[in-house]
Amino acid sequence: MRNHAIVEQSSPVTGVVAFLGSTEREGHWELPRHLRALAVLGNVEIDLRNAVVGVGLYEIEAVAVFGNVEITVPPEINVECDGDALLGAFTVQYEGRVNTAAATRDSTIRVTGSAYAAAVTVRVKGPDEGVLAKLGRNLGFKRIDR
Repeated sequence: MRNHAIVEQSSPVTGVVAFLGSTEREGHWELPRHLRALAVLGNVEIDLRNAVVGVGLYEIEAVAVFGNVEITVPPEINVECDGDALLGAFTVQYEGRVNTAAATRDSTIRVTGSAYAAAVTVRVKGPDEGVLAKLGRNLGFKRIDR
């Protein structure tokens, strides 16, 4: 009798690196299941608001050394964040009119990593308010303040 072991297929790891410079990922692109972001004396910006994010768990491993990693996530995606900072910051911020209860559990992004004299910032943010206001003016809607 043969023993058939089930081998788990691991997804490939894709990386974004900024060394003494800046790297940005924005617009329409597909988020891989495992993404590594490294910023050394530089800045990495990852904007997921228009990215293709499927169902399930996605991992972003962010490491910043004397630099910044900034990740912008739309409010409909669940965010888990667990990182360490030494002389820096590893934070999650909710900006604008974001309702955390609106996040579905279909897609989850887990951000892990470290910041050494640097910052890793995860921003949960909807569409830019300026864009929404301009769109409303163009469509003839008036803003009502209470």
